[in-house]
Amino acid sequence: MSGDLAIKAKCTRKPYVGFEGAIPLFAKQRTGLGELLHRPRPGTWKQFLAQPSIFLARKLYTWRQTIPAQPLVDPVSVVCVSDTHNSQPPLPAGDVLIHAGDLTQSGSLRELQATLIWLQAQPHPVKIVVAGNHDLPLDASRDGAESKPALERKQIDWGDIIYLENAATTVTCPNGRRLRVYGSPLSARHGNWAFQFPRGEDVWTEMVPWGIDVLVTHGPPRAHLDLLRLGCEHLLATLWRVRPRLHVFGHIHDGTGTEWLQFDELQTAYERTVLSGGGIWNLARTVWGALRTFWRPAAEARCLLVNFAVVGGLRDDERRRPIRVVL
Repeated sequence: MSGDLAIKAKCTRKPYVGFEGAIPLFAKQRTGLGELLHRPRPGTWKQFLAQPSIFLARKLYTWRQTIPAQPLVDPVSVVCVSDTHNSQPPLPAGDVLIHAGDLTQSGSLRELQATLIWLQAQPHPVKIVVAGNHDLPLDASRDGAESKPALERKQIDWGDIIYLENAATTVTCPNGRRLRVYGSPLSARHGNWAFQFPRGEDVWTEMVPWGIDVLVTHGPPRAHLDLLRLGCEHLLATLWRVRPRLHVFGHIHDGTGTEWLQFDELQTAYERTVLSGGGIWNLARTVWGALRTFWRPAAEARCLLVNFAVVGGLRDDERRRPIRVVL
């Protein structure tokens, strides 16, 4: 399987790099607002000058060799996708299909049902979906005194899709292997959207149970595939507690990529540097952790992070290809 990521030996996250197959939708001459929206992303030197300690800590963290976790028994292929925003990209074959939210753009019931019809038509035996902040009809907390949203939700046809809203389920894959999956639509507040919590509030500690093989959230953890600043530190702490084999999320379109976690000394030092906003002593601890790690034999990774937002670009005018991983 050429698309499988189980054979990769390093983090594949490449910030600010375009993806093969991106589709430009806005080809007109760029002036005024267009120039602003299409301004180039900061280069390496600007990134270093803005946050030198974090920049160097990130380099040290991603340079180490990692052995991808191998399937325990009966490999299962999982197709990961998020933030399709009404687009319907071709999906690779797989045993399990996971959509990590933002099925719609404006949050209408019509958009939602159209995306569900597309997902139901896919051949994957197991399909799991969580909502995102754009999927307004699914958030019952926004209903208020009106009865219309509740009535609309009753009209939604999920078909063979497993919809998870702060809930866990056990799925049986075609080869008989069972996976325990937890899914949540939550993300930190940004604007007036669905399933949001105040930034900095811990909503995760008592929510996600032990024994989870696959964690699906709309929002990312802090310091990993979140542009180093937009993820949730409490979700990161939950990752350390639960340690799933796979965590699928989206929300941060430019955070797209994959990353292996070791839950070790180097990761601890790196994350402390990011959460603290840098600092020379935090960087020194990261250097020390890196030196100790480099002198040890490469260890098998424990958790794969996947942020595969399909929509990307400064104007969301790119379309990326969903990927398949093996558990």
